[in-house]
Amino acid sequence: MLPAAVSAEATAVALGAALRDAYGADARLEDWIAQPLTKRGKQRVVRYDIGACVGRGIPARRFQWVGKYYDRDDEAARVATVLRALAATDCGARGAVVIPGLVAYHAALRLLVVTYEAGASVISAIAQHHEPALEAIGRALAALHATPVPLDTTTPPAVVVGQLRSKITELRALLPGETVSLPRLLLKLEREASSWPAGQAFLHGDCGPAQLLWQDGRIVVLDFDRCTRGDPALDLGNLLTQLRRLTLRKPGKLPPFTAVRAGLLDAYRRWSGRDPGLERRVAWYEEATLVRKIHSLALDTPHHLDTEAQQRRAEAVRLLECVA
Repeated sequence: MLPAAVSAEATAVALGAALRDAYGADARLEDWIAQPLTKRGKQRVVRYDIGACVGRGIPARRFQWVGKYYDRDDEAARVATVLRALAATDCGARGAVVIPGLVAYHAALRLLVVTYEAGASVISAIAQHHEPALEAIGRALAALHATPVPLDTTTPPAVVVGQLRSKITELRALLPGETVSLPRLLLKLEREASSWPAGQAFLHGDCGPAQLLWQDGRIVVLDFDRCTRGDPALDLGNLLTQLRRLTLRKPGKLPPFTAVRAGLLDAYRRWSGRDPGLERRVAWYEEATLVRKIHSLALDTPHHLDTEAQQRRAEAVRLLECVA
């Protein structure tokens, strides 16, 4: 299957151009197979299994690539720039972190082609290995945050709070009777936001289990579409909120959340250096992320409450209890 509106002929042209970009003018495409890789996010993502000759007299080789189709050229070009910048640093060596390599960017299709990185779910890794997995995640994020990558976007606490105001207003209408604590929480977040540093670290921006893979003790980091500059606590708070949500949805799948949280923060501190206010700031971003997730669950719940909708609403209410 191919992404909608992209023909086989156009895809073959793009893959052939990517091969020549990576391996020179003599490289040529022999065959290829495409299959959808994920349904998450707004971009279309495809895995390509490719047969190619990369030079005269060189036996044919096979490659596994990931193609990501963007709606806007500037978004794809921005991610390509970030991947090039990361590849030019020692981030991988410092953090035992794997970042897919940029193969090519095909502007005509707004197609970003990167190397495919295999790996297991970090959720399974935490469940099976616990401390080594949390240590690897903490080390990888610390290395990523300390890597100099030029970006023109920042996400300070004030922006995060600003995004929550309309969501809290909508939530009070979507879940009447369940949201009395949210105005109080918003005031608390607003008050504390003025004291938190904006931060200038390079951030993933959407750090969660779906963007992390476990690869023989190393962490693969995927999808830099929302990368920004800001406080490292933003990435940590987002990741911890998603892990908290999983422990509520599937009790017993992971160790107790308090142990997971403590283990991840301890590991991050070991690799990132002294930051006395880190844990309080992470807690702040956890609360802000929980509100966003509750809003998403409630907003996606249709008026006709079928079984799935009832489950989403029930999950939203359970998460509300975490911020009450």
